Amino acid sequence: MSKINLLSSKIYNRIAAGEVVERPFSVVKELVENSIDAGANNIVIEIEEGGISSIKITDNGSGIEKSELKKALLPHATSKISTLKDLDNIASLGFRGEALASIASVSKITIESKPQSQSIGGKIYADGGEIGEITDCGMTDGTSITVNNLFFNTPVREKFLKTPRSEEGEISSVVSKFILGNPQIAFKYVADGKTIYQSYGDGFESAMACIYGIDTINECFFIDTDKNGIKIKGYIGKHHFTKGNRTYQTVFINGRYIVNQTVSAAISNAYSSYLMKRQYPFYVLSISLPTEIVDVNVHPNKLDVRFSNNQIIYGSLYSVISKVLDGSSEALNIVTKTQEITSNNSSNYVTQNKINIQEISPKINTYPNTSGKYQFDSIVFNDVASAKSLKFSEIKDDEPKIDIFAENKAFLEKLDREKQEAKEKEAAQSAIKIERDFNYIGQVLKTYLILDDGLDLYFVDQHAAHERILFDKINASYKDNVVVTQPLLLPYVLNVNNEEYDFLSQKIEIFNKMGIELAEFGKNAFKVSAIPTFLADINLEKFFSSVLSDLNAFKTLSINDLLEEKLAQKACKAAIKSGDKLTEIQIKTLIDVLKENIGLKCPHGRPVAVKITRTEIDKWFKRIL
Repeated sequence: MSKINLLSSKIYNRIAAGEVVERPFSVVKELVENSIDAGANNIVIEIEEGGISSIKITDNGSGIEKSELKKALLPHATSKISTLKDLDNIASLGFRGEALASIASVSKITIESKPQSQSIGGKIYADGGEIGEITDCGMTDGTSITVNNLFFNTPVREKFLKTPRSEEGEISSVVSKFILGNPQIAFKYVADGKTIYQSYGDGFESAMACIYGIDTINECFFIDTDKNGIKIKGYIGKHHFTKGNRTYQTVFINGRYIVNQTVSAAISNAYSSYLMKRQYPFYVLSISLPTEIVDVNVHPNKLDVRFSNNQIIYGSLYSVISKVLDGSSEALNIVTKTQEITSNNSSNYVTQNKINIQEISPKINTYPNTSGKYQFDSIVFNDVASAKSLKFSEIKDDEPKIDIFAENKAFLEKLDREKQEAKEKEAAQSAIKIERDFNYIGQVLKTYLILDDGLDLYFVDQHAAHERILFDKINASYKDNVVVTQPLLLPYVLNVNNEEYDFLSQKIEIFNKMGIELAEFGKNAFKVSAIPTFLADINLEKFFSSVLSDLNAFKTLSINDLLEEKLAQKACKAAIKSGDKLTEIQIKTLIDVLKENIGLKCPHGRPVAVKITRTEIDKWFKRIL
């Protein structure tokens, strides 16, 4: 039997760090949350090489007393809670007491701090979890924490870090959420000596302008209302202002950024009748509710929360946003007529868009159960009003979701090989090699060509056949690395957010191989200078919107994956149409190509030809049984 060992603090801190300190952005998140909890209204974030080399957070908060500095680096040491009862009423962003100890165990960290009550500051240094002695230092009130050489003593973790630019993008995303969620705090974010964001702590509108710009504010409604004891405040996109993915959706619960399915479903359902396929609403919402009805201690990274009553949260959000979008009279009390609505005031909006001034609620079927109460799916309500305030079809359980990371590169390559082998197998199975010459019988219904090989008949869809021929011809140019490009008269500039920038910057080589000359163009922007000639009429805005519509789906993006839909659309537009009368030359060309493989399918999966055997025809006329 193996001996049971009690792990030393050095070992279990490093194990805990694996969950708390995932990447450089995790360090920034934890340290800034501490600054906010300390009451700071001015926070400076400085990073170098994507935070891998250095992260420095400086604030003007309450500070840490010199005698407490060493204790701050110990595991499970926190000033946020002291009793078990405090866990039921958490108002701070941090509370577990794991962050500083975990960070200190995988980096070289220096903490300098001075409370207002002290005349001089205190300083402490830790190297890979080895804590040094406290010394004096001169500084203003507040705290400054510097984290150097992150993961220097955990090479396995360091090996899995992304490029400095990608890590910087993750940090930028985190900082943007801090700015939006804390508009009363002034933030300055500097990466490699360059200021990326600077907010001034002067309100929600200013924070929005800092992250998204004034143009975005003009495309939103600013709402500020209370519903069922829940305060809902922030910006929601107007009906036409949508995005291609969910990275433009931001929600804060009591100042904490969260990703929660109940909240997401409520907002998505409110927008559902206004959205096109693969389009998502834009919103930045701050929701305030009593701490006793929300549990923030359900996710390792505190990204999700659990509500004591999902129905109230869902119904409140759905009701408020539906009323604004539907233009009900109550929207006048929801949409704030302040400077934050700069292009349309709420009164004009409601007057011009009034659809239904009655109570807006999801249209669901409810029915009384045997107990006289009302039921929807498996949920029982006391009355029909309660039932109709909800739509649970899109809500699953609210257990914390665990991210599933992709397997290693070898596994992904194996999947790609299997996918390609499956395609080749399908093509081989569908191949119908014709060894005899075709006899062209004629064109029927201005759509189908009828061929006879002496034994069987073939009905050929002229559009599908020509579409496939064109598609294969265009595809062959990529296999031969022959792509002719044409420069754009005016370069197309694509503005993106941090997550989209990180994704596209890793795919530049792929786009260039496609003939789309893509290059970085300043902060969170790309420039397209040329496109392939066969895509001369492409709508670049729609093209990139499609590419960015599901970032996770394109993580293992290949040229064929990205181009297949566009090539198919191009071939479809250029191909002979159903109803076209074909010339003899066109017919001969199609037949010559189809001799090689009449079992092909068009790029959209429809068959090019259908074979009718002599046996089938004989059965029609009862010649054989």
